[in-house]
Amino acid sequence: MTTEPVAQRTRWWRLVPVAALLCFALSLRAPVTVIPPLLTPVRADLGIDAATAGLLTSIPVLCFGLLTPVASRIIHRLGINLGGVYCVIGVIAGSILRSVGGVSTAFIGTILLGVSIAIGNLAIPMLIGRQYRHRAELLTGAYAITSNVTVTATTALAVPAADLWGWRWTAAGSGIVLGGLALITWFLVYPPGVQGARKWFSRRAGQPDAVPVSTAAPLRAMPAHSRSWRVTALLSAAFAGHTFAYYAVTAWLPTALVDIEHMTRAQAGVAASLFQAAGIAGPLLVPLMSAFRWSSVRIVVVLGLAWMVMPAGMLIAPQLWGIWSISGGMAQAAFFTAIMSVVIRRSRSIDENRRTTSTMQTVGYSTAAAGPVVAGWVHQQVGGWSAPFAIILGVTVLMLIAATLAVRTPMPDAVRG
Repeated sequence: MTTEPVAQRTRWWRLVPVAALLCFALSLRAPVTVIPPLLTPVRADLGIDAATAGLLTSIPVLCFGLLTPVASRIIHRLGINLGGVYCVIGVIAGSILRSVGGVSTAFIGTILLGVSIAIGNLAIPMLIGRQYRHRAELLTGAYAITSNVTVTATTALAVPAADLWGWRWTAAGSGIVLGGLALITWFLVYPPGVQGARKWFSRRAGQPDAVPVSTAAPLRAMPAHSRSWRVTALLSAAFAGHTFAYYAVTAWLPTALVDIEHMTRAQAGVAASLFQAAGIAGPLLVPLMSAFRWSSVRIVVVLGLAWMVMPAGMLIAPQLWGIWSISGGMAQAAFFTAIMSVVIRRSRSIDENRRTTSTMQTVGYSTAAAGPVVAGWVHQQVGGWSAPFAIILGVTVLMLIAATLAVRTPMPDAVRG
């Protein structure tokens, strides 16, 4: 009896935990990004102004920042596996609650979404660090690609779906469908309890010595005094600039295209999806650059400059919005992959990964939450879109400076590799 079928089955089953991780990632972005293309009917239905509508997109981001320390304690106490289950249940419940009532219910559901996704935002890099630390760029890139596929689809399809079923069913469905898929696959592959996960993986992989999905190769403990708080602070500043710009563009680019290019809402939703669609390929740039032995500084500088092209282009030649959207979309996704990979590789334990990621996301998302609100308020006060895009450009400049300084800081010899 040949061992080839067994080996082939083993290779396929080793991809199942990765697939479950990516299904989990699907449920973390669509419930948030489905709202920006629907801001017009949401405002009309709920009777709110532009700044208040912007809160529906910025509150989850604010929760990512302010409640990340709480999410960090939850994961520390419950573990990654059980924390992921609670995360997806919260996503489903929040999506439903946001869509069934008036203004108060919409904001309560949005807050629940933010709390739940904050747990997932920590769980994913921790899981990558636990299972795939030496393939950090590849798995982080896969996570980013999956997120951008989801965002692209929801941005492009939100308005047509709302025209058929209304914004409430559209907004709720994004969480129910993707959250249900994530809950099933996550619970089956990453069940709470180390023993349950070990039995699942070993039985299907066909190898008694296969690495179980709920354990990790031991990483050397790192003394607390040797942590580089300077690097953590710089990475937090860079991440804050990135997320501020990303969420501001995501929230208002469709509306800006309606005003500047006189598109219909449906056309603007599809056009703005170029920004997200370009992000599908963007994460592949990081491992490609690394394969050509580019230094971390060179990678960050090139990606940061490409990110800056988007708001600069919308200021100088907005009629070329397609070019700027593609450039900025690829750059923002690649920049996210590069920053998260740095955190994973610099962390010498899962707990350090959790603490560093928690600090970075607390600072980054707390600042980023202002993006849609500031852009919407400035547009409402000044009129036009030059001022909002100028603010986004200035933020990306600061982002590039902070990221460059962070990667220029020498990595301790014990963490290299």
